[in-house]
Amino acid sequence: MKRRLLLLTPTLLALCAQATDPRQALEVGARAYGAKQYDLARQAFADAATNAPAKKLDPAVARYNEAATDYRLGHMEIAADHWAQALRSGDLHLQEKAWYNRGNALLGKGAAQRQQGKLDDAQKTLGEAATHFEQAIMLDPADADAKVNYELSLRLQQELEKQKQAQQKDQKQDQQKQEQQPDKPQDKKSDQQNQDSKQDQKQQQQSAQQPPSTSDQQQTQKAAQGKEQKDEMTPEEAAMLLNAMRQEEQANREKLRVNIGQPEPVEKDW
Repeated sequence: MKRRLLLLTPTLLALCAQATDPRQALEVGARAYGAKQYDLARQAFADAATNAPAKKLDPAVARYNEAATDYRLGHMEIAADHWAQALRSGDLHLQEKAWYNRGNALLGKGAAQRQQGKLDDAQKTLGEAATHFEQAIMLDPADADAKVNYELSLRLQQELEKQKQAQQKDQKQDQQKQEQQPDKPQDKKSDQQNQDSKQDQKQQQQSAQQPPSTSDQQQTQKAAQGKEQKDEMTPEEAAMLLNAMRQEEQANREKLRVNIGQPEPVEKDW
């Protein structure tokens, strides 16, 4: 899907060029954000954060808003970094929002790592996300969304662990198969012929000592061998088991309500 280009209005462009004061830059960023002109909003919030210390203002507010625009633009890692900077604020309400939104950004990062096959990295990122949601809950125990996403991050970690174990099992079975394959097929054939010859001699001796009998014993041996082979899971059966586990986890995840939503900039009178 092509992203629709949003034209910047001359008024906002002029305001952005003139916004040397952090308060004015913050206002321009809020207006651009409301107009869904996120590139312009991000630049204005970044200017506000850079110039805030010179005016003895807390840059955490502008960094938080900058992170919100990064999130809107799909820059999850950058958004997480800017929300981390917003955590330096002394405003506990702003801290709680930063903890929660940074957790959401890490959830998105973990999902991307999983798609790339980086299961260990994804598991670590989801652990960090769970910690952030936990911090948000500590600051605001009534935040139901943070509680839901905290449980989700834990369940995703468990799912990743099962996926890793299934992959390790598949790799072990493949390795065992490779080890069982002979380097010299002709030697195996010769050994098999020797075994068949010994088996024939044994059967002839038994036939000489006792009257002929039915092949029940041979059928029992074949059945036992067949049972042993069935007990060993084939790669196809392992893949089917892994797929069933994934479907079960997907059904369980759908029961959870994920309310990530979209972050919004905060308004603060500097």
